Amino acid sequence: MSAVEVALSPVHESAFGLYRSRSESIVIYVAVAGSVIPMYVLESGSVKSVKLKIEKNCKGLLSKKQKLVYGDKNVSKRSCFGTDGILLQPVIVNPNVKIPRVIWDMLSLVSDGLKKCKKPIRASEGMGGAYFMQHPSGNKYVGVFKPMDEEPMAVNNPQGLPLSKNGEGLKKGTKVGEGALREVAAYILDHPLSGPRGIKNELESGFAGVPPTVMVKCLSSEFNHPRGYDGGVENIKVGSLQMFVKNCGSCEDMGPRDFPVEEVHKITVFDIRTANADRHAGNILMNREEGRIALIPIDHGYCLPENFKDCTFDWLYWPQAREPYSPEVLDYINTLDAEQDIALLSSYGWDLSLECARTFRISTMLLKKGAAKGLSPFAIGQIMCRETVDKESMIEKIVQKAHDSIVKGMNEAVFLKTVSNIMDTELENICF
Repeated sequence: MSAVEVALSPVHESAFGLYRSRSESIVIYVAVAGSVIPMYVLESGSVKSVKLKIEKNCKGLLSKKQKLVYGDKNVSKRSCFGTDGILLQPVIVNPNVKIPRVIWDMLSLVSDGLKKCKKPIRASEGMGGAYFMQHPSGNKYVGVFKPMDEEPMAVNNPQGLPLSKNGEGLKKGTKVGEGALREVAAYILDHPLSGPRGIKNELESGFAGVPPTVMVKCLSSEFNHPRGYDGGVENIKVGSLQMFVKNCGSCEDMGPRDFPVEEVHKITVFDIRTANADRHAGNILMNREEGRIALIPIDHGYCLPENFKDCTFDWLYWPQAREPYSPEVLDYINTLDAEQDIALLSSYGWDLSLECARTFRISTMLLKKGAAKGLSPFAIGQIMCRETVDKESMIEKIVQKAHDSIVKGMNEAVFLKTVSNIMDTELENICF
């Protein structure tokens, strides 16, 4: 074998067992000029990183002159080495929480696509890094990956946005790097009609139709790596992976006149409940099913904020929002339980801050009280959203009144009870 032809032979599991260090390394054999040199490489390592390591350990073997052979295949020009060149794993904090089968299926397809070198494709729109993850066939998308470190104003944002000076995100009451958590939380909180998702209803769609979403860690040279990429552990990205949903565009592409009332209402329930700070027509996808329009809400990186300052609901201006909720929707709203949901998010590994939890409790309270009084989504949304940037919304004024009326040192339960009492009074006098 010539000095520039390097055969890579991984240790056979049946013969020696597969050695893995704590950093997930494996042993390969490098055959060079009649000698066999054992070498440890990362299981997630790329072809480039393997060649650089060979160059470092074998003098004279420049990476650009190496020819790597895996089995009987030349992999020198590939971006991934065998099936170990790309890493995709779900981030599981609590092993007792079961991941729905629909998510496992998505993970499997995305992983297979990466192993076949179907590269992630960066989305051209948006202010953060978002990547379409390809099907193994390469002819369609399976998911959308959003790395935490590429969010707007984050350290590796690919759009050239300035770094946040105080950690606050683009929307007031959010923090840079928490967008992925909120994306996953949106799916967890979007309960099916039958109740919080579990083994018996894991295949049911959520009430609002938030696509299945999970936190993952992933490795690819296609992500934004300003400090360079060598396929090492430091290049692994953590972020949200959301199932790609078939669609024919977003609600920006057509007027709302033909949207079914029930499709609009399901999104209003979700947005009010989570105090969504970024609901515009561009992050509601449309699909036609048997001639009927279905709406799919996406992009929930700014839901569950710490305050109500930036609540934004484009559907406020749609005629469907002025229609009253149906009995079915009212029944669903009646089942919502903020305390149960806060505990549910905690079981998945995200303990809401005191401020986020408070906002979530109050928004759920408003939704339930307003719906029970027969208020339309428009009426409830008007309470939550500011008329102008500098004019506080009614819900902000209610919260401030509660602050002003309680005695210092009173606990959260007393504060929320005070908010509830003031809210009852305000709702009695409301007229939209």
